Amino acid sequence: MKIGIIGTFDPIDKIMEVIERNYPNIEPIIYTINRINEIQEIIEECMSLSKGILFTGAGVTSEAEKSTNLVLPFETIPRDGSSIMKVFWEIKKDGKTIENLSIDFLERDLIYEIVDEFGLSVKNIYNKPFNPATPEVEYENWHLSLYEEGKVDLIITAFGSIYNRLLALNLPVYRLNLTVPLIKKSMDNLIYKIKNKEMEANQIGIQIFKVKNMDNTTKTDYQALAMNNIVEKELIVYAKAVQGSMLKLENNLFMICSTRRTLEYDENLQLYHEMVKKLEKENIEICSGMGFGLSGWDAERNSKYALSMAEKKENGTLYIVDHNMKVRGPVNRYNENSYKLVITDWKLNEISKEIGINPTYLSKLISVIKDSSKEYFCSETLANYLNISVRSARRLISKLENSGYGEIVTTAITKGVGRPKKIIKLKNII
Repeated sequence: MKIGIIGTFDPIDKIMEVIERNYPNIEPIIYTINRINEIQEIIEECMSLSKGILFTGAGVTSEAEKSTNLVLPFETIPRDGSSIMKVFWEIKKDGKTIENLSIDFLERDLIYEIVDEFGLSVKNIYNKPFNPATPEVEYENWHLSLYEEGKVDLIITAFGSIYNRLLALNLPVYRLNLTVPLIKKSMDNLIYKIKNKEMEANQIGIQIFKVKNMDNTTKTDYQALAMNNIVEKELIVYAKAVQGSMLKLENNLFMICSTRRTLEYDENLQLYHEMVKKLEKENIEICSGMGFGLSGWDAERNSKYALSMAEKKENGTLYIVDHNMKVRGPVNRYNENSYKLVITDWKLNEISKEIGINPTYLSKLISVIKDSSKEYFCSETLANYLNISVRSARRLISKLENSGYGEIVTTAITKGVGRPKKIIKLKNII
């Protein structure tokens, strides 16, 4: 199994040792970088050659996620209490005392737990936890400023590039390194994700098509037959592309049975929308629902759920429901998002009760906000993203505000008459 390893020199060397000793069936593809922004140059190639990606740290992962859509399974090797203990042991072996230190990446509570566990009498600890929005250079400048001001006499960093640059300046810097248990746990998680994705790709896939305007009573039998023939002809070509078999369910319903791998393939999704455009030229309107499952019954049930959502929308709409009841749609549209129909997260269920909305709706709202990368919303924006009326969006904003899960940051007054628009920011949900 080919796995891409992306990170700086020292961690990769240690990862390779662990792989050689414990994972004889893994074929690593190594990508060594000096700065995390160099990942932009290699990430696409890595994804094309690998089954999954192992990142040596959260900074590298964050930069990769900014650079591209990570479609492969991936795992980030974390740093935890064992990483701090290892650093403290190295400092002790070097005969140094720990009095004033700066440490990045880890949370303050965890650092103090380890300090207490070791019985260290540390005077001052300056901490800057990891934030994916914070540039790497900001962490470096933070350490340098504290050292130059005489506030710290030891520096601990999780960033390999920062460590190497500070070391070159002869500063007292130590690396918050990986440990063998952390590497093995991350590798095991990645292998599980890869195998799980392969199993999902081979699930049964069923796509149901509905001709929305075939049951129009103004059509003659001949017109309906002609329309039927046109649709069948296009679906036969589509079925061949997705390596599936076609069945006619009713006069205006058709089914194609295949696998998740082929139905969800990007080029085949695009082929569906091209077929929609061809049928539009013949004044034929269709919609579709795609469902996946471990059994044919599950896949068909999910495809019917998906179709019920698609037929309420405009021509050509496609929705997908997978084996975990996760919805994706409208597929390849500007307002596409994903959310779960069945919510098992107890926290989301509790929050939805406090707000006074359905848990599924809350899941959809969170998904929309994450996908759109927006922090602030007015009623019109929410209505557009959630496919609801502006009035319903206003009610949602009021519920979020009243329950304390939304904060009105400002109001906007539009030209002409009408009430001022509330601009809201979500709190304590994402």
